[in-house]
Parts: sequence; structure tokens; C-alpha cells
Amino acid sequence: MGIALIQLAKLAGARVIATVSGRERADRLLRLGLDAAIDHRAENVADAVRRLTDGAGADLVVDPVGGHTLPASLASLKPHGRLVFVGNAGGGELTLDLWPAMMANLSLTGVFMGAEFDKETVYQNVAGLLAQAARGEIDVVIDRRFALAEAAQAHRYIAENQGFGRVLLIA
Repeated sequence: MGIALIQLAKLAGARVIATVSGRERADRLLRLGLDAAIDHRAENVADAVRRLTDGAGADLVVDPVGGHTLPASLASLKPHGRLVFVGNAGGGELTLDLWPAMMANLSLTGVFMGAEFDKETVYQNVAGLLAQAARGEIDVVIDRRFALAEAAQAHRYIAENQGFGRVLLIA
């Protein structure tokens, strides 16, 4: 999701800052349009965002990990900023002290594309993204291909956060 978010935000004209795990990932994302990378294993994310925004904070944070990353995501926002959390890929509890968010007039939006989501809207959004990829506006990064018989190995690969882009199962 992060690779697509970076490219779409750049197409919209945004300055894009993202958290990464390591220099190699940062370098690959910088080639896809990322403006600045914060290694969440080596830096305090909120402090780094403030440094990169001259103390202001981010207008918008999209957090696909959830759980343990939400406090830093909120702390990275400027007053009246917006946090969009998309799922809970990090697992764990989605508990959060909302007092700081209220005091800074922050907006929080959760997005879940489950069964209750309007399927026609999803189809239209996906068709639009595929058209952008076909026009070369966004890159679909294929990390690895696994034979269908290697599905368990592919799942482990993804679960261990080794993938960078899409991991495909080939029948």
C-alpha cells in the first residue's frame, strides 16, 4: 500500500514523507517519488516529521499499520491535521489516548474496505488505478513470484516484512 500511496500523493502534488525500515527500502522509495524517509527503527518519527516540516508537522498522515504506530502518527500531525488509518496490519489493540488529538483539533478517519463498502465505488477506484498504471503514471512494483505450490513460503515472506511491492502466486 505504501508504494501506491507515495506515487498517488506525488501525482496530487504533495510533498511525501514516509517511514521505512532501513536504508535500502528508503533508497528504493526515493526512486519512486518519496521526498524524505524516516527510519522508524532509528529515529523518533514525530520528532523527525517536525524537523522535516520546520516544526509545523504533517497536514495528513496515512497509517496502514495501526496499533503501535498510531500514537506517533497522531503526534506527527500539525494542529487541524488529519489521520487516516487503513486497517491494522501491525496487529494488536487499536487503543489510543484521544485527548491530545482533541486538544489539537485533529481529525481521525478509519477506512475499512470490507463487505459493507460500496462495491461499485471500489470497482471504479480500482479501474482508475489500473488506468493510471497502464498510462505509466504509477509503477506496480513486483517483488517476487512464487509457484502456487509455494504459497506457504510466500505467506511467510510477506509476514516477515521482506516484500517490497507485490508478491505474486503463479499457477
